Amino acid sequence: MSDAWLAIEVEDDGPGLARTDNLWVPFFTTKPGGTGIGLVLSREIVENHGGTITLENRRGRTRLRGSYRAADRHGAQGRGALI
Repeated sequence: MSDAWLAIEVEDDGPGLARTDNLWVPFFTTKPGGTGIGLVLSREIVENHGGTITLENRRGRTRLRGSYRAADRHGAQGRGALI
């Protein structure tokens, strides 16, 4: 098993999120027609594979960061395998 980690960051320079207190609450959405499962489902998948996901919210910048244990040459990683 590899001890290496992979980090993926997505950052934008928009106005940021007005409120983050319900960000990880399943089915909570502020978007018309939204389902509120995107971030919650993403976190569930990442954590089930031994990784972490965080959100940094500042005015003028929002950053979503996922950290994952890198797969070894046989495809094994954390508690699962890369698909």
